[in-house]
Amino acid sequence: MHESRRTNLVIVGALLLIAAAFAAYAALVMKWIASPKAPAPHALVDARKEADSDLAAARDQFRERLLDARAHLRLSEALWKAGRPIDAFYVMYAARQLFSDSDFRRAHAEVVVGIGGPAADARARLKGLADPATTIPIHAEVARDYPDTPEGRDSLDQLSRLASANDSDDAGRLARTALEELYRDDPKNPEKFAALAGAAFGRGDFAQAAALADEAWNKHPGHAGAARIEGMLALKDRDQEAARKWLSAAWDKNPEDLYSAAKLAQIYGKGRGEPESALPYYIALYRKNPGYADDEPAESLIRATLDRRRVSLLKDAPVEGLGGRFRLDDASLRAEACLRAGAFQDVRWVDALGALLDDDAEIVRRDADYALYQIARVEPDALRSRRDAWLGSEKPLMRIRALNLFADLDGKKFFPAVVSALRDPDPAVRAFAKVMVLDHYYTDSPEAAKVRSRYLATEKDPDALAFVKRFAAAPR
Repeated sequence: MHESRRTNLVIVGALLLIAAAFAAYAALVMKWIASPKAPAPHALVDARKEADSDLAAARDQFRERLLDARAHLRLSEALWKAGRPIDAFYVMYAARQLFSDSDFRRAHAEVVVGIGGPAADARARLKGLADPATTIPIHAEVARDYPDTPEGRDSLDQLSRLASANDSDDAGRLARTALEELYRDDPKNPEKFAALAGAAFGRGDFAQAAALADEAWNKHPGHAGAARIEGMLALKDRDQEAARKWLSAAWDKNPEDLYSAAKLAQIYGKGRGEPESALPYYIALYRKNPGYADDEPAESLIRATLDRRRVSLLKDAPVEGLGGRFRLDDASLRAEACLRAGAFQDVRWVDALGALLDDDAEIVRRDADYALYQIARVEPDALRSRRDAWLGSEKPLMRIRALNLFADLDGKKFFPAVVSALRDPDPAVRAFAKVMVLDHYYTDSPEAAKVRSRYLATEKDPDALAFVKRFAAAPR
């Protein structure tokens, strides 16, 4: 009796420690998602409902169009806007692996960056023009009419760069005048102010930049653009702590401020040696520029940090406590919970792991697959009793992962089911069955070679054929 009670106390203690770690991490992540000034309760409820509705629609579209890079990135964006940045990162990361660079970049520009539309049409008038007297008014018009578009922000950057020239430069004077007018007409806009004050900073007039920032902050307390300039000035003076506070204030108010995100990532990651504190900023930078690098690619830094954190947080999680971990709003922790379940080889988690074969994130689907394989090594009947249900599921992601799982588990005996999957009504299931299963588990089979040829001769879906072609040289 005493031994049982002591065991229960150990389990409860471990769960409390893990809960505390999750709470601390949640506070860190939510700090940069939340606005410093909380909206009215009804606005929060409406925004939450809209984000949840958008996420549900994006999830449906993603599963209906698994071979379309845009559907992957729409899901990533919906997860980001629903306050799930880590899931958003993993969905985008998987899309980069699945699609060609050109397809991914085109989808990213359309879905995430938002290039195109009226702002792009307005900027098209710049083509072939070089005279600043002609180009500056166009940049100013785009920045005025479309300030929240990538084209509008780029026009502000162009004006700020020109305005950084010395006083004897005509183009510099024209650009400064344009920026002054933009700021005067919209004094609370952080990007317009930062472009104006940043130009002063760029030409070395730090006193003017500071004066502009102080004035803007005093007139509009909490001004994100003024906070960014104050942070820039603090960095110039090598005052890391002041820079951290100012840049945090800027980014909390304006999550599109990638300058502040980049500097905060450096301050936390390199200056303070706190990679987990730098993580939110690297994810924000990666979202808008998946190729972003700071000595090392952001993608690698993010993955390495998440891998260390997930192992650390769940290394002592008892088998009894895994159920709730499968439902966390963090793909890295859901994936690690799967690996823990596989290490325990506990049959009680078979159905929960089976449900995760349909997870949004490939890392979770893959690790759930692996965990189920580990459990099948000691309880094979527990898996085989569910085989038909998973292979016949209405969920294409579950069918795809079940194909991989049972091909790995049953080898040649499973080959007829693979052949059947090549006739699945969903082109994505057919394509993945060919690339992930047929080309991986049955590479040396003459019969598989015939099936492969027949599939290629009969497949008519262009997206499926493009996907198969992309991985033809490197089957997996």
